[in-house]
Amino acid sequence: MPIEEGVVERIARPIETNRQMQVVSLLIIFAAAIPLVVFPEDSATVIDALFKWVTHTFDVVYLGVGLTSLIFMVALACSRYGEIKLSADKDAAPEFTKFGWGTMVFLAGIASGLMLWAGTEWGYHFAWTPFGIEAKSKEMYTVGQAYGIFHWGPTAWAIYCVPTIAMSYIYYVRQKHIYKISEACRGALGGLVDGPVGTVINYLFILGVLGASATSLGLGTPMIGGALAEVIGISSSIYLDMAIILTCTAVFTVSSGLGLTKGIKRLSTFATVVTLAIVVYVLLVGPTKFILGLGMDSVGYMVENYIHMSTWIDSVDQSGFPQAWTVFYWAWWVAYAPFMGMFVTRISRGRTIREVIVGMLSYGTLGCALFYIVLGGYGINLQMTETLALSELVNANGVAPAILEMFKTLPLSGLVLLAVAVSGIVMLATTFDSAAYVMACATTKTLGEGQEPQRSNRLFWCFAIAVLPLALLFLGGLKTMQTTSVIIGLPLMIIMVLMMITTIKFIKEDHA
Repeated sequence: MPIEEGVVERIARPIETNRQMQVVSLLIIFAAAIPLVVFPEDSATVIDALFKWVTHTFDVVYLGVGLTSLIFMVALACSRYGEIKLSADKDAAPEFTKFGWGTMVFLAGIASGLMLWAGTEWGYHFAWTPFGIEAKSKEMYTVGQAYGIFHWGPTAWAIYCVPTIAMSYIYYVRQKHIYKISEACRGALGGLVDGPVGTVINYLFILGVLGASATSLGLGTPMIGGALAEVIGISSSIYLDMAIILTCTAVFTVSSGLGLTKGIKRLSTFATVVTLAIVVYVLLVGPTKFILGLGMDSVGYMVENYIHMSTWIDSVDQSGFPQAWTVFYWAWWVAYAPFMGMFVTRISRGRTIREVIVGMLSYGTLGCALFYIVLGGYGINLQMTETLALSELVNANGVAPAILEMFKTLPLSGLVLLAVAVSGIVMLATTFDSAAYVMACATTKTLGEGQEPQRSNRLFWCFAIAVLPLALLFLGGLKTMQTTSVIIGLPLMIIMVLMMITTIKFIKEDHA
């Protein structure tokens, strides 16, 4: 019986960690973090000003790249190139089931932020409106929810698709087993990726992953801490937040040590089941008909106005709404995209280009829309019936306290809050686990199909990813790190364009 090609590769090719890249990555991370720790207020002022300059100066570029990504991915999926299989073996079956693959993609892409924003984003839009609509008008219930679904919808997931397809094609079809984001730019840059330009691209990716992880932590920890404080009957504190981070670290360290199939896949499945159970419970005990009806209204509004929402800069009135929201979101997705591209590449062996694109767009968009429709619809009903002034809470106190107050209005709220805390911890652990896995892949010299990075390398990145956010949380620099990650999206946006050029060039060369 012949031995499969992938098995031969796993036996023949040793897995070697790039220690130099590990060390340099840590030095860059600490160099970036030191000003945030030593000069937190000055750093925050400078970075906030830089963020405003980036989002207002390059707003057209951000929106243009977002819309181009969506059009490019849909066109590629619908073309004959969509049939290209991501594997050297044309008869290879997908490594994971559709459900297992979908849960890993979905959880890696949303982190813990979805539950927070799904229930509360409409509250911000209700008070600060787009298109000159009257603030706090009835129309804004529909428009506010539609904007949330739009921000977490097809464009966001298309941005994730760009590096995924670029890397997957090079890795599986061209058999270039160097797991670095710079390789996805080779078609556009040629030999430049082997020099300083490629090095800069790879280290920008690492900073982006760390920033994205800090963002997930900054959003998720207050919600988890608040939920646990309510259940246990204690006060929220920085020490509780640190305990949560250490718990997440323990969970994802064990999971990372187990590997992709036994670790991340199982963690993702568990987190998906728990979070879906919360959403279904809210739908069933809440005003079901109203939630579904408002959901239809919001989806209809988004579909009808998708192009307008995707291209609206508001150059005449200059309200700042699209820059503060849509441009911010697109920058966030772009900063997160290389990480998603590398992770989804690793789990997509045996699928076609069309399956990956359609899967990411459908699993991601429909999953996020479900959260927004149910949690957002329930929150809007509380506002309309004057049960809870959720919009005022969001604008006064932020998303985490507001979403917890919303959950407290549910029957059996104690159990719901416990489920929220558990799901939040597991979702954060899943995100960090995936990030550590990707960083380990990126610092491995060569990694063949089906191979995994060394366990010591994975555990090294578990430690590195946990230490920086812990230090920033304790010293108050976490929000600044979040903003920095979005600013990093500017050079990464250029890399996104290079990836699209590379994908087109290589596919046409190989399938003329």
